[in-house]
Amino acid sequence: MKRSVWLLFLTVSLVFTAIASVSAHTVSPVNSSSTQKTKDTLNWLAHLPNRASGKVLSGFFGGYSNNGFSTSQLNSLVSATGQYPGIFGCDYGAGWATASDPTTLINYNCNSDLKSYFNSGGLVTVNIHYPSPGNATGGNLNTKLTNFSDLLNTSTATGSRWKAYLDKTAAGLQDLKNSGVTVLFRPFHEMNGDWFWWGNQDATTFKNVWINMYNYFTNTKGLNNLIWVYAPDYSRGNRTSYYPGSSYVDIVGLDAYSDNPSTVTGYSELTALGKPFAFTEIGPSTTGASFDYTKWITAIKNNFPATVYFFAWNDGWSPVNNSNAYAFMNDSAVVNRSGINLSSITESGGGGGGTATLLYGFENTTSSWSGSGVTGGPWSINEWAASGSYSLKADIALGSGQASLFRQSAHNFSGKTTLKATVKHASWGSQGSGMQAKLYVKTGSSNTWFDGGTVTINSNSTVLTLNLSNVTNLSDVREVGVQFLKASNSSGTSAIYVDNVTIQ
Repeated sequence: MKRSVWLLFLTVSLVFTAIASVSAHTVSPVNSSSTQKTKDTLNWLAHLPNRASGKVLSGFFGGYSNNGFSTSQLNSLVSATGQYPGIFGCDYGAGWATASDPTTLINYNCNSDLKSYFNSGGLVTVNIHYPSPGNATGGNLNTKLTNFSDLLNTSTATGSRWKAYLDKTAAGLQDLKNSGVTVLFRPFHEMNGDWFWWGNQDATTFKNVWINMYNYFTNTKGLNNLIWVYAPDYSRGNRTSYYPGSSYVDIVGLDAYSDNPSTVTGYSELTALGKPFAFTEIGPSTTGASFDYTKWITAIKNNFPATVYFFAWNDGWSPVNNSNAYAFMNDSAVVNRSGINLSSITESGGGGGGTATLLYGFENTTSSWSGSGVTGGPWSINEWAASGSYSLKADIALGSGQASLFRQSAHNFSGKTTLKATVKHASWGSQGSGMQAKLYVKTGSSNTWFDGGTVTINSNSTVLTLNLSNVTNLSDVREVGVQFLKASNSSGTSAIYVDNVTIQ
């Protein structure tokens, strides 16, 4: 009897282990009843930065539904760049306006264009500059609402109007749901700023209002087509103070208008929340100065590699109304509408077969690799390559110790047998008794280290190999890298190189 119980326990354990392995990399919406399309959309987005090429999805704002929304600026972007952005969006509100019935200021006429865009293979997003529910005729978008807690009490005039606003919004989102459209829904954006009526509110009250909205839309209205996006402004503090909790948010992001995007702050705070990260609004900080938009994609690749999408604003902030729109939208890291394939969510190295697959070739990109114990870099350079024209390089100071080049991101190496990388060191510097290197991976939540053993390298290329047959948690590889071990009697400076990282 004891043996039978043990066998049953073992069988159940193996089943649950297999289930956990299969779903280890699935990123699911917080709403467990989400439509399959919504689940697939979030999962695909979340995996974009994990692919070897470190992709990011493009996006563009089309305007306010009842105040100037059209596809004309979208068409101008397409004409200038040859690309339809991956995401197209509109705003249901015109919160600065007033009306005897302020619910009329919430308008979803843009839905027809959103449906068309979605059916053409794109994704769509909706945000809302709500009129203030604290005023009988709305308006007052930029005046802080002093009785914000009334939004939780429908017996008050403010709470009653707010519920009417929610119902009107839900009707628009339901219309999209009826057409099978998934929506990246971004309410209360820039809530940490002081320029909207919902901004700079008591944090606890704000969280309760968000949760109330989430529950109303999800549980009461049955809006299972929403991906919930939390988006504070980068230029103010308290960026995570208003975060309502991991059970009510699918994607976190930053609204960031900057002429020097590489200096944008808040990325580490937001990514630490453990959700996919996006730049939910981007543009230059000023208009009319012909901002170079390639600064944004360069910053995303070099400084914000976990970004799943960016959303460029229109009018004077639009790429078309600035410079280098074509280069920006056609950068090798950018996925546009034609590149969206929700059925292709495999991370780099996730496929089967015995043919070697290139994970990282560093062709004019660092592929979001980082360096440890280096004095400069890493950079993508074309002074040496094992394959193609580029490789990854970093400068080092010689002497005892080690330096590493690595990428921290999720990979699924299930069914794979061999990981390889080609490495070398520069010809300059005194290497003493010689430099060594080892190819490694870290797997599982404990980041367990596995390497292919120490190999002596030189200024000619050396192929490092890691046999994966003894590596556990292959479906949950967290880091891939090369560790370089410097001889204690080496001196001066040198450089290290990695190229042609493949999986078989």
